[in-house]
Amino acid sequence: MKIITLKQGILATAITASLALTACQKPAENPADEAKAEEKAPETSEKKTKEAEQLIKSYSDIALATYSDALEGAKKLQVAIDKFVAEPTEENLANAKAVYQEVRNPYSQSEVFRFDEGFVSKNDKRAIESVDSWEGQLNAWPLDEALIDYVSKDYEGEYNSKTNIINSDKITIGSESKDTTKITPELLAELNEFGGSEANVTSGYHAIEFLLWGQDTNGTGEGAGKRPVSDYFTEKGKCTNGAEVAEDTKTCTRRGEYLKAAAQLLVTDLEKMVAEWQPDSKDTLRADLESRVGKNAVRQIMYQMGSLALGELASERMQVAFVTGSTEDEHECFSDLTHYSYSMNAQGIKNVFEGNYNGKGGYGVKQYLIDMGKKEEADKLQASFDKVTTSFKNIVSEAENNGIKVDQMIATVAQAGKHNVSKEEQEKRRALIQSAITDLQAETVAIEESASAVGIDKLDADGGTAFSEGK
Repeated sequence: MKIITLKQGILATAITASLALTACQKPAENPADEAKAEEKAPETSEKKTKEAEQLIKSYSDIALATYSDALEGAKKLQVAIDKFVAEPTEENLANAKAVYQEVRNPYSQSEVFRFDEGFVSKNDKRAIESVDSWEGQLNAWPLDEALIDYVSKDYEGEYNSKTNIINSDKITIGSESKDTTKITPELLAELNEFGGSEANVTSGYHAIEFLLWGQDTNGTGEGAGKRPVSDYFTEKGKCTNGAEVAEDTKTCTRRGEYLKAAAQLLVTDLEKMVAEWQPDSKDTLRADLESRVGKNAVRQIMYQMGSLALGELASERMQVAFVTGSTEDEHECFSDLTHYSYSMNAQGIKNVFEGNYNGKGGYGVKQYLIDMGKKEEADKLQASFDKVTTSFKNIVSEAENNGIKVDQMIATVAQAGKHNVSKEEQEKRRALIQSAITDLQAETVAIEESASAVGIDKLDADGGTAFSEGK
């Protein structure tokens, strides 16, 4: 995967006036500090009220249910991977891929719980410092796949050595070296961001995705990665590294070990997060949020909603790829399942707003606004959420019913032309992505206006690199 630097000049020129933001453009310097300033004159929404307590309880219950489903999914994926590695057949590979697709959905909905840095209290007894500091080991991207396994000859990335974790017993980046003789969950955790590069992702969902699908070398054309099942054959003369037959079975054996280690680490990490949201727990993220009911807890919830909507989803995940036509910035670039992760990210925000995740929760930001006498704002926010839902339904429909995946939708007209797609047709495809970005923008504005209506001034949801550079 070619790593695109987000500070490229093209972003500044490509953000059009139609994407200009209001207060959303300005990232908060420190949301927790702003909240402390407001404590001098506490507003209704930040007092320790029954409504705030209900919202925090519901939010925490939704977090527990979402992470619990993600954990059960990871365990299911681990079973499928174990079976595939033990019996590398086309059927077992297809099954592992299908399970991956299924279990990504709950985790993608959990991302609304991120962006808690600056809010959570310091507590050395707590196992996890914050969701934001934890999630990189599970969901970091884009990843420099050349560090993990073989890549195509025309691959361009930060890591350009012929040695990688799977084909070598030692990895060296700059002055740092690491023994990779034995591939374990612990090793993958230690290697994550090895050498100080955020692109050196060695664990989590996307590492597993790469090991199942392999590189997608189709660019903005049709098709996902097509890793051959023989990459996992452990019989001499049958083991492959892509199109090449391996000299021995070492790489195939290590590839299976890597896949199993990554699956085990995913399960372990999710077990830790599920523990953080248990009711009546001490020294957990849930307990910390509950302790801040009269301080910045409600602000945190609304800030997280806006920051995922704008800074992460609309900006980093969509706008960057849309402006550059870069398939390397597609969130699920190996499997071409990006349309689902986009949609589930948006659904996760809506879950907190409506106070419902598969029947768990019961009290959301919408009812909180109504109880605080702000029904007009609640209705406006509901309308913005409904528009976002429709936009992503259209993207998913195009991908599933017409076979046009996100990497094809983000292609520039010139890129699409190389695949015999007309200018008119490509503009229609790109309009689907543009519409979702614009609707996410409007949703974030509505979130900030709703926060202001209940006394949370200057929410300043993170605008993301792409939008902030378009000032």
